[in-house]
Amino acid sequence: MPTPTRALTLPRYTDAMARDMSEATLQGNIISAAETLGFLVYHTHDSRRSQPGFPDLACALDGRLILAELKTERGKLTPPQIAWGRRLSTAPGVEYYLWRPSDWLAGDVTRILAARPT
Repeated sequence: MPTPTRALTLPRYTDAMARDMSEATLQGNIISAAETLGFLVYHTHDSRRSQPGFPDLACALDGRLILAELKTERGKLTPPQIAWGRRLSTAPGVEYYLWRPSDWLAGDVTRILAARPT
């Protein structure tokens, strides 16, 4: 059973901070927060031999399955990523998100991760 969650607080941010954050930094921040909240987290480290487009992160906890595509502020989705996102966003029991540094810095990602199903 996961331990009680503690509040995750983030400093105020600027557009420049979001623009300058790499996808790797975003990913590390999200993985750390998700694991702190008790999620099991999966990321394919080398997807070159996998089918293209599958989301970057899979996070599971207490009946929730979150699949998230991560992009920099200016990063664009590829056609396969768009196709996966469309299908996953309508799949029962799956929460699909496209997360960017501004989502992390605004606290939206941690709010979503900390939410509990009703």
